[in-house]
Amino acid sequence: MGGFTLSIVVPVRNGSATLRSVLTPLREEMLPGDELIVSDDGSTDGSGGLAESFSAVVVSPEVSGGAAAARNAGAAAASGDWLLFVDSDAVAPSGWRGLIEAMAVTGTDAIQAVYSREAPGRSPSTFYKNYYYHYTFTRRIRGPYITGCGTFFFAVRSAAFRKLGGFDERIRGASIEDADFAERLTAAGGRIVLAPEIEVLHLREYTFRELMVYDWKMIRAKALYMMRRDRTLGRPSVSMASPGEMMSVITGAFSIWGLLAGLAAGFSGWAPGWVLSALSMAILTAGHAGFWAASVKQGGARGVAAAALVFPDLLLIAPAFLSASVSALAGKRY
Repeated sequence: MGGFTLSIVVPVRNGSATLRSVLTPLREEMLPGDELIVSDDGSTDGSGGLAESFSAVVVSPEVSGGAAAARNAGAAAASGDWLLFVDSDAVAPSGWRGLIEAMAVTGTDAIQAVYSREAPGRSPSTFYKNYYYHYTFTRRIRGPYITGCGTFFFAVRSAAFRKLGGFDERIRGASIEDADFAERLTAAGGRIVLAPEIEVLHLREYTFRELMVYDWKMIRAKALYMMRRDRTLGRPSVSMASPGEMMSVITGAFSIWGLLAGLAAGFSGWAPGWVLSALSMAILTAGHAGFWAASVKQGGARGVAAAALVFPDLLLIAPAFLSASVSALAGKRY
């Protein structure tokens, strides 16, 4: 395994509250030849100075305001064989570097970590967000290779990253830039391996409102991506799971509205409405019973409350997609 070098890129914007927890395990396992690069996107809370205290190289994107630009700026300053992108609120587990190096020599082009089964704080919304991702990564995805990626902890060969031109900086904020890159990588013949052994603790906490706003924006971004994408690139990447593996979400997005419509019709005196609501609930239960049971087992009372958040989350999909469609018709592509 000699000669393997790793450049770690951590984009940050006012992330001093979590940055120390993120940089500490990264610095502890770095080897000679590795690099720690923090791309500071206009922070005003001392994030850059904190990064320097960890002997990180601090760079800044030419244009502020986008996760894609911040990551690209960090990658431009890197010289390692591999790039490892780590979010400023994602804490790597012990042994992370050895696992990446072992996988990197197997011929894969990129390595994707998973969310931890643990979540910070006491909020059911935070637990739901973290555990839903963990469940999808570890239960729904059945093969070792995936067609998507999540840049909270994502390693890729530097040569492949540069050949593809990095992340698309036209995608502002932090939304679908990772899916766009993954699609281009896999279309070029690259392979992304899922590494469930690397469970990354996500420190971001959500209120219910913050969760719904985040998911609304993410669904809209994914819908716009689907409408503008280059169809010659093959299968789209809107999730690390394949469409078949995410069928419970697809059917749930329809059946949740069937459930509401059936209940409304039933209470209005139209008897077949009760049949529609019962059928819709059966479809929802078939698709999500596994997650509900796992959520309760892992999170206890918090897991019970988190399981119920499936319903408002599914309700967002159709109106958010419709909203994106209207934007696309008005000429908004990103």
